[in-house]
Amino acid sequence: MSPETQILVSSLAACRQRIAKLQFSLNKNQQLFPMLVVQIAQLSEEQEESIDALILRYSQCVTMIQEQLFKGIAFLEQEDISDKSNRDKTLLMEKLGAIRSAQEFGTAAQLRNKFAHHYPEASPSRLDRLNLLPYESSFVIETFQEIENYLQAKKLID
Repeated sequence: MSPETQILVSSLAACRQRIAKLQFSLNKNQQLFPMLVVQIAQLSEEQEESIDALILRYSQCVTMIQEQLFKGIAFLEQEDISDKSNRDKTLLMEKLGAIRSAQEFGTAAQLRNKFAHHYPEASPSRLDRLNLLPYESSFVIETFQEIENYLQAKKLID
C-alpha cells in the first residue's frame, strides 16, 4: 500500500469515528428540532452543551471530508488540486462520482462557516442555522458513506 493510500485510509478511519459521534449527537438532539426562538432562550445548560457538541462534530466532519478525503481521492485519481479552491475540489469530487452533489456539499460547507462565526444570541438567523443542522448533518453522514462506497468500488482502498 502506497504512503498516500495509507494516509487516505487513516483519514477515512478518523472521519468514520467523527461521523459516528455526529450520528450520536444528532440522535441525542433530534427531539429539540425544529426549534423556535423562544425555545433557544429556554434551553438548559445540558441542552446547550449538547447542541454545541453537535455543531462541533458537524463542523469537524465537513472539514475532514473537504480537507483530507477530497485531497486523498484527488491524489489517488491523479488529479492536481494544488491550485484549486474548495469549491473546485468539491466540483471535481462530483465529477469523479465520489459525491452526488457539489452544490449540496457547498451548502454544508457554508453552514459550517456560519457556525464558526455564530454568537449565542436567540436571533432569527441563529435559529435558521440551527434548524438546518439536523438535515445537513444527515447529508454529511450520507456523503461520507458515498465516499466510502466510491473508494471501495474504484478499489482505491482495501
